[in-house]
Amino acid sequence: MKVLTYHNIDTPPKEAKLKTLYLKPKKFQRQLWLLQRLGFSSSSAEKFNLSEKEVLLTFDDGYKDFIENALPVVKKYRFRATVFIVADLVGKYNKWDWRKLNVKKYLMDWKDIEYIMKEGIEIGSHTLTHPFLTQLDPKEAIKEIEYSKKKLEDRLGVEIKSFCYPYGDYNEQIRDVVESVGYKNAFTTKEGPFETEDDPFQIRRLTVFGNMDIFRFGWKVVF
Repeated sequence: MKVLTYHNIDTPPKEAKLKTLYLKPKKFQRQLWLLQRLGFSSSSAEKFNLSEKEVLLTFDDGYKDFIENALPVVKKYRFRATVFIVADLVGKYNKWDWRKLNVKKYLMDWKDIEYIMKEGIEIGSHTLTHPFLTQLDPKEAIKEIEYSKKKLEDRLGVEIKSFCYPYGDYNEQIRDVVESVGYKNAFTTKEGPFETEDDPFQIRRLTVFGNMDIFRFGWKVVF
């Protein structure tokens, strides 16, 4: 199974750095069209199998452009997706890296999140504030992992089963905390497919960058 990860589905502002984190909506639509034509199906992070013809669409951070530009396309092609939310920054912006990226990217608010859930989108945790977990005091790291789960569950009324390591930053201790507080799986930034024998708390993904053409995308997913 291939797990694809996206950030912004939008046209990058001229002043933005790391423009490759943005994928234009038309390119995103072509990608899902191609996946459908190739016979791929999708599922949520909560319930997936390991079929070679299945993809899991994941969106990190919970940007506002998901509801505006990604959700209509996901629905059009009858795919599913998982969005990882930074729990303490709902309705705010990317405080963790806006200076580095030179742009404030706005995040979905609680009403947005409730709406996409009704549309079949799964919600996962991306911590409270999007820190480098291995650089925190162990107690603070536990708080980021555990309290984000509780906050999302209390606010949304669902069990949060999936976790995503911010920046892909984790170690064995962080991985064990994620499992111990009740998550069922966790996603990394390591490149590659997810195989039957793989650790469900170290799921590899394929990052989709904005400068990736449709042929390279197809090759990446198929092979």
